[in-house]
Amino acid sequence: MVSGKRSKIIKHTERSDSQGVGSDKTIGVRRDREMPKRDAVSVVTEWVSELRRKKSEEATNGFDSLFGNPTLDEAASATS
Repeated sequence: MVSGKRSKIIKHTERSDSQGVGSDKTIGVRRDREMPKRDAVSVVTEWVSELRRKKSEEATNGFDSLFGNPTLDEAASATS
């Protein structure tokens, strides 16, 4: 029954070294692919933050003009 063929047992550390799993080269390639995505996300995040800031300023100015609240410039000129 045994024909003399031998099977080689590959240990986990040998397999990961030979296949490049977790090697520096593989990690570098993965990082290179992820960086443009991260850059895009950061750009969009900045746009959203800027838009929220502008909308908040517009809303504040709108309420101030609607209800007659003086702005800091108007208050300073009124006391002078």
